[in-house]
Amino acid sequence: MKFISEFRRSELAEGLISRIQRRSQTPARFMEFCGGHTVTIFRYGIRQVLP
Repeated sequence: MKFISEFRRSELAEGLISRIQRRSQTPARFMEFCGGHTVTIFRYGIRQVLP
């Protein structure tokens, strides 16, 4: 895939998470509805940055 490495830069993800946390007025909820989402959440450490 072209540009796939751009989506794996942790510093960009951390910056985005920080911005969301600063601006968010209400808690966010994420729903996973298939095994692919579950694998991605755990593989890329998304679970660790969510409250």
